[in-house]
Amino acid sequence: MICKHTKDVTPTQIKELKYEDRIYEVKNTLVRWLTHKDLGGDEYQHNHALRHFTIGPGGEIPMHSHRYTQIMYVVSGKAVCSCLTKDGKLEEKAVNPGDFGYTYSFEPHAIKNLSDSEPVIFLCCIDCVGDKQDCISPV
Repeated sequence: MICKHTKDVTPTQIKELKYEDRIYEVKNTLVRWLTHKDLGGDEYQHNHALRHFTIGPGGEIPMHSHRYTQIMYVVSGKAVCSCLTKDGKLEEKAVNPGDFGYTYSFEPHAIKNLSDSEPVIFLCCIDCVGDKQDCISPV
Protein backbone atom coordinates (compact mmCIF):
# COMPACT_ATOMS: atom_id res chain seq x y z
CA MET A 1 0.00 0.00 0.00
CA ILE A 2 1.16 3.49 -0.80
CA CYS A 3 -0.14 6.45 1.18
CA LYS A 4 0.77 9.98 0.15
CA HIS A 5 -0.65 13.47 0.32
CA THR A 6 -1.91 15.04 -2.89
CA LYS A 7 0.57 17.89 -2.47
CA ASP A 8 3.42 15.33 -2.61
CA VAL A 9 2.55 14.75 -6.29
CA THR A 10 4.06 17.31 -8.65
CA PRO A 11 1.42 19.18 -10.64
CA THR A 12 1.60 19.61 -14.39
CA GLN A 13 0.15 22.68 -16.04
CA ILE A 14 -2.13 21.87 -18.95
CA LYS A 15 -1.65 24.51 -21.62
CA GLU A 16 -3.59 23.19 -24.60
CA LEU A 17 -5.63 20.35 -25.97
CA LYS A 18 -6.58 19.13 -29.40
CA TYR A 19 -10.21 18.79 -30.41
CA GLU A 20 -11.52 18.22 -33.93
CA ASP A 21 -8.07 18.85 -35.43
CA ARG A 22 -7.67 22.25 -33.75
CA ILE A 23 -5.58 23.30 -30.76
CA TYR A 24 -7.40 25.09 -27.93
CA GLU A 25 -5.92 26.93 -24.95
CA VAL A 26 -6.52 25.44 -21.51
CA LYS A 27 -6.61 28.29 -18.98
CA ASN A 28 -5.11 28.20 -15.48
CA THR A 29 -5.37 24.42 -14.97
CA LEU A 30 -3.09 21.99 -13.11
CA VAL A 31 -3.32 18.20 -12.95
CA ARG A 32 -1.75 15.81 -10.47
CA TRP A 33 -1.72 12.15 -11.52
CA LEU A 34 -2.50 10.22 -8.33
CA THR A 35 -2.07 6.95 -10.22
CA HIS A 36 1.19 6.74 -12.12
CA LYS A 37 4.10 4.50 -12.98
CA ASP A 38 6.50 5.96 -10.39
CA LEU A 39 4.38 4.55 -7.57
CA GLY A 40 5.78 1.12 -8.37
CA GLY A 41 4.45 -1.93 -10.12
CA ASP A 42 3.63 -2.28 -13.77
CA GLU A 43 2.09 0.88 -15.25
CA TYR A 44 -0.03 -1.33 -17.51
CA GLN A 45 -1.70 -3.16 -14.62
CA HIS A 46 -4.14 -0.35 -13.91
CA ASN A 47 -7.71 -0.46 -15.17
CA HIS A 48 -8.40 3.10 -13.98
CA ALA A 49 -6.41 6.23 -13.25
CA LEU A 50 -7.17 8.96 -10.73
CA ARG A 51 -6.27 12.57 -11.39
CA HIS A 52 -6.54 15.66 -9.17
CA PHE A 53 -7.38 18.85 -11.07
CA THR A 54 -7.14 22.46 -9.91
CA ILE A 55 -8.73 25.06 -12.15
CA GLY A 56 -7.67 28.48 -10.92
CA PRO A 57 -9.80 31.61 -10.92
CA GLY A 58 -11.05 32.36 -14.42
CA GLY A 59 -9.64 29.05 -15.66
CA GLU A 60 -11.26 26.54 -17.95
CA ILE A 61 -10.82 23.34 -19.86
CA PRO A 62 -12.45 23.98 -23.25
CA MET A 63 -14.70 21.63 -25.19
CA HIS A 64 -12.99 18.34 -26.03
CA SER A 65 -13.61 14.61 -26.16
CA HIS A 66 -11.60 11.44 -25.73
CA ARG A 67 -12.04 7.70 -26.07
CA TYR A 68 -12.14 6.97 -22.34
CA THR A 69 -15.04 7.55 -19.97
CA GLN A 70 -14.53 9.66 -16.89
CA ILE A 71 -16.16 10.45 -13.59
CA MET A 72 -15.53 13.88 -12.08
CA TYR A 73 -16.15 14.60 -8.39
CA VAL A 74 -16.11 18.26 -7.28
CA VAL A 75 -14.15 18.72 -4.04
CA SER A 76 -14.33 22.51 -3.78
CA GLY A 77 -15.36 25.57 -5.75
CA LYS A 78 -18.13 26.31 -8.20
CA ALA A 79 -18.00 25.51 -11.89
CA VAL A 80 -20.09 25.03 -14.99
CA CYS A 81 -19.84 21.74 -16.84
CA SER A 82 -20.90 21.77 -20.47
CA CYS A 83 -21.53 19.04 -22.99
CA LEU A 84 -22.83 18.68 -26.50
CA THR A 85 -25.79 16.35 -26.82
CA LYS A 86 -26.02 13.83 -29.65
CA ASP A 87 -28.22 16.27 -31.56
CA GLY A 88 -25.60 19.03 -31.16
CA LYS A 89 -27.27 21.11 -28.45
CA LEU A 90 -25.16 22.69 -25.71
CA GLU A 91 -26.14 21.67 -22.18
CA GLU A 92 -24.72 23.46 -19.15
CA LYS A 93 -24.93 22.46 -15.52
CA ALA A 94 -23.65 24.33 -12.46
CA VAL A 95 -21.67 22.04 -10.16
CA ASN A 96 -20.71 22.53 -6.53
CA PRO A 97 -18.76 20.59 -3.88
CA GLY A 98 -20.16 17.07 -3.59
CA ASP A 99 -21.52 17.02 -7.16
CA PHE A 100 -20.22 14.57 -9.72
CA GLY A 101 -20.49 14.12 -13.46
CA TYR A 102 -20.03 11.20 -15.82
CA THR A 103 -18.72 11.69 -19.34
CA TYR A 104 -19.23 8.99 -21.94
CA SER A 105 -16.59 7.94 -24.41
CA PHE A 106 -16.22 10.58 -27.19
CA GLU A 107 -18.82 12.88 -25.56
CA PRO A 108 -17.73 16.53 -26.07
CA HIS A 109 -17.47 18.29 -22.70
CA ALA A 110 -15.89 21.28 -20.95
CA ILE A 111 -15.57 22.78 -17.45
CA LYS A 112 -15.14 26.40 -16.40
CA ASN A 113 -14.41 27.97 -13.04
CA LEU A 114 -17.07 30.56 -12.22
CA SER A 115 -15.03 32.38 -9.58
CA ASP A 116 -12.52 35.16 -10.10
CA SER A 117 -10.94 34.49 -6.68
CA GLU A 118 -11.31 30.79 -5.71
CA PRO A 119 -10.07 27.62 -7.42
CA VAL A 120 -12.19 24.64 -8.42
CA ILE A 121 -10.75 21.32 -7.32
CA PHE A 122 -12.07 18.04 -8.67
CA LEU A 123 -11.03 14.41 -8.84
CA CYS A 124 -11.26 12.69 -12.20
CA CYS A 125 -11.25 8.92 -12.59
CA ILE A 126 -10.71 7.58 -16.11
CA ASP A 127 -10.82 4.07 -17.48
CA CYS A 128 -7.74 2.70 -19.21
CA VAL A 129 -8.87 1.66 -22.66
CA GLY A 130 -7.04 0.14 -25.60
CA ASP A 131 -3.31 0.04 -25.07
CA LYS A 132 -3.75 1.83 -21.71
CA GLN A 133 -1.69 4.80 -22.87
CA ASP A 134 -4.42 7.09 -21.49
CA CYS A 135 -3.53 5.98 -17.98
CA ILE A 136 0.23 6.52 -18.12
CA SER A 137 1.05 9.84 -16.54
CA PRO A 138 3.93 11.97 -17.69
CA VAL A 139 5.54 11.54 -14.24
